[in-house]
Amino acid sequence: MRNCSKTKQKRLAKLVLAALMCTGGGLYNLSTDVLAASYVVNGTVEHEGNTSSFSGTSFTPGHADYAYGNEIFAVSYPTTSADNFTVTITSPTSYRLFGAAATTRGSASGNTLTITGDSTTITQMVYGGYVYGDSNPSPTGTANNNTVNINSGTINSVTGGQVGGGYYAVSGDANDNTVTISGGTVTGYIYGGATSDGEASGNTVTIQNDAELDSNARIYGGFTMNGAANNNTVNILKAVTVKHILGGEGTSATGNTLNIAAKGVTVGDEGVVGFQNMNFYLPSDIASGDTMLTINSSATDLTGVTIGTAAQTGVNLNQGDTVTLLSNTNGFTGTAATTTLTTAPTATSLTLDTSYKFAINQGDTAVTATVTDKTESSTESSMERAKSLVETRAATTTFINAGADMLSSQGFMQAANAVALEAAEQTTSGAAGVPSVSTFTPFAAMGGSSMRAQSGSYVDTKGFGLNVGFAREISNAQGKLLFGPVVEYGGGSYDSYLEDAAGTHGEGGAHYYGLGIMARQVNHDGLYYEGSLRGGRVNSDYKTTMDTLGKVNYDSSSNYFAAHLGVGKAFSIGNGNTLDGYLKYFYSHQAGDTTTIHIENAADERGSFDAVDSHRLRIGARLTHKVNDRNSFYGGLAYQYEFGGEARAHFSSGGNVPSPSVKGGSGMLELGWQVKPGGPVTIDLGMTGWAGKQRGGSIQLGANWTF
Repeated sequence: MRNCSKTKQKRLAKLVLAALMCTGGGLYNLSTDVLAASYVVNGTVEHEGNTSSFSGTSFTPGHADYAYGNEIFAVSYPTTSADNFTVTITSPTSYRLFGAAATTRGSASGNTLTITGDSTTITQMVYGGYVYGDSNPSPTGTANNNTVNINSGTINSVTGGQVGGGYYAVSGDANDNTVTISGGTVTGYIYGGATSDGEASGNTVTIQNDAELDSNARIYGGFTMNGAANNNTVNILKAVTVKHILGGEGTSATGNTLNIAAKGVTVGDEGVVGFQNMNFYLPSDIASGDTMLTINSSATDLTGVTIGTAAQTGVNLNQGDTVTLLSNTNGFTGTAATTTLTTAPTATSLTLDTSYKFAINQGDTAVTATVTDKTESSTESSMERAKSLVETRAATTTFINAGADMLSSQGFMQAANAVALEAAEQTTSGAAGVPSVSTFTPFAAMGGSSMRAQSGSYVDTKGFGLNVGFAREISNAQGKLLFGPVVEYGGGSYDSYLEDAAGTHGEGGAHYYGLGIMARQVNHDGLYYEGSLRGGRVNSDYKTTMDTLGKVNYDSSSNYFAAHLGVGKAFSIGNGNTLDGYLKYFYSHQAGDTTTIHIENAADERGSFDAVDSHRLRIGARLTHKVNDRNSFYGGLAYQYEFGGEARAHFSSGGNVPSPSVKGGSGMLELGWQVKPGGPVTIDLGMTGWAGKQRGGSIQLGANWTF
């Protein structure tokens, strides 16, 4: 891609490179004042604050701690290579800044230079790898594979300043260098790679995020006065105004690419030249009639250029909408080839991806792209990201079910312990032979858990639960009936993970609170049957950041109720051992909810979450060994199968939403210790481990103290 000012620009660029060659030998003769700087080399802070001076004019090869004459180097003028250094500069003030610099026949390759700090000021040049030399003897080194990252500050605030990835003054190569400007203000010349007589190929310059470029800035992918400049790339990812953009300049220049991914990019009177590919990626804020690139130069030559376009995430155009890709009021010479770039469908909602087809047309003063087809459909990626939002329901069901598990084990045990202590206290006080406790006795149980529920993907929960109740025991003809009301509270945090290409990670919290009633009949022969009924409210929230839609979040609240029934029998097998075999059924119902889902890069949606019903059947056995009147140990095994636990949802954008489910079998191992230290106190510490569809562990603690 050429225009009639190319000869002028080539001459100007040669003059700049010649100036670099001439001034390179003066590096030792600058002012000895060294201004404030702090920099890190290979992870070590080498210099902080002010240093008055450095004496001498030669430095030990390979050392990385030199600041000399208003200049800062990672490696300064070794006689051999200055390769593979990593340098981070924080808020320096300097005339020149190099990641690594080498003399004739030296090499400055593989270096990384990062500049941070808002007060950074470099007044002449910044290079990742810089090699100065003359033609006698002939240089043999390279300035390849260097990286410069500029995140803030002011760089090259005087006319003629330079930023470059790699520079070789004579006939060495400057290939595969990278310059990324993400912040700060940069003026002057920006080179990916530059050399006098070598090759300058495969270099990349990227302008993005908060970078500010002066309107006189000039961007070069690869530049050489006598060599190949092929396959260089310039990425303009934000709206900037510059004077000139060049892809590759040399004795040959092929495969050079300009990628524009923002609207409102403007280039001045020196134009855009040296590219064989110009790709326009329409940004999410594009609208019909907008212009991506405006060139204010003489006629732009499109001979040998291929122009392509594609839609980025969040684009919302309609069939027939037209966008101007390239505008030049002075027109064009030559005719470009055109292509629609192949990209993944762009996400425009939670459940739908949108594919666009464009027709590219070259007119007298503009190259335009018109939407010829817009297709919205559910894809595998859209269904997966929608599924992430439904995983919250699996998490809240896990918390509610954990409350049932604790009540049916630790809750009943502590209720029984509480009335036993009360009965013992009545006997001690003279009420001998009291068959039952005629008043309600308080008890409490608490626990914590870390569980993983496999739901087609998986949900990790970290939670806690608390039961506080009042128990009463009544004797009857068959045995004793234990019953009472209970208050419960619990919840925790969760992380849901999809096994999709994006690795979508949702997170949030949930808590529940409710009231219930519990009862257990224990017969004289050891047979018992029990049940509980609970109800309350569960609140939860969800948030994630999706590659496609940005930040997504919502809050939800719904009612729940749950019940359980169980039957078992305890057998004395001698030597203080009791075997308890049981079968229990657990049911929980979490009501549905409709809520607003907030999406950063798209319109808010309404999400309707269906009710979740869980049906669990558990069969197991527990062996309790009574060591003495004060200590008992127990252990048990059980198998549980979840028959339900499927979560369904519908979103206002339509499309298909997968339904995560925790249906499946799990095995349980429990261990515990019951201790009666003496007096009106009992303590029960239990641990439970799970494997299978539900995996993880929990710790439960019960304690009673009667007054």
